[in-house]
Amino acid sequence: MIGRALDSNNDLIVENGQLTLVRDGAEAVQHVRTRLLFYKGEWFLDTNAGVPWLQDVFVKPVNLAKIESIIKTAILKTPTVLKLNSFSMVYEGPTTRRLLVSYNADTVYGTINTDEVTINV
Repeated sequence: MIGRALDSNNDLIVENGQLTLVRDGAEAVQHVRTRLLFYKGEWFLDTNAGVPWLQDVFVKPVNLAKIESIIKTAILKTPTVLKLNSFSMVYEGPTTRRLLVSYNADTVYGTINTDEVTINV
């Protein structure tokens, strides 16, 4: 699979006037990251698409078990992801309001070695 490369701010990467592409495993990693950062209701053509951050995650009291289940489901529903081998999630608390997600997954292209996604909550 081929996709357009995104930088750490999710902006398209353009080099010499051309869009940079990512392939296979790198594309799978980027696809998971993009899906995790996609809010439910964000896309007007399918308001059910995305992670329910506002509906189920950014609520009080924090339910880490529910959040973990939601994130794991989003990763596993990513096309090309076959199996989640390991998963960890660190909530840095109400002061920094960050959630660090690390995972290792098998894809149709091989294993994605631990990738970390930072979500500002």
